[in-house]
Order: sequence, then structure tokens, then C-alpha cells
Amino acid sequence: MKIRNESGQSILEYTLVLGAVIAVVVFVLLSPTGIKQKVQDAYSKSGDAISKTADDLTAGVFTGTAATPTE
Repeated sequence: MKIRNESGQSILEYTLVLGAVIAVVVFVLLSPTGIKQKVQDAYSKSGDAISKTADDLTAGVFTGTAATPTE
């Protein structure tokens, strides 16, 4: 019978560490005050800004109602 001298980590140790990392990520994403709400808010604000910019461009440039300089 041959006995090996293992100096590296076993697959079980890597699995336990990976499980702990996944648990922390899930907890952060699903907590009510976590990053999920902040990402949703940022996405909503970005969409609103793009929509407003597109409306401003459409109304001002393409319909010929751009402001004229006053002298």
C-alpha cells in the first residue's frame, strides 16, 4: 500500500470555499438594501435619461423647431 504525501488542497476544500463565495454573492444580491435595488435604480435612471434625450432631439432637430438666436 502506497501512502501519498499531499501538500495541496483537496477538491473538498475548494468546493467549500466556492460554496461560501456563492452564498455571500446570493445574500448580497437578494438582500432588500443590497446591490440589486441600486442596479435597478441606475438602470431606470439611464433609461429615463436616454428617453428624454431622444425626445429632445426629435422635437428640436427633426421637426425644425430648433431655437433661433436672438439679436
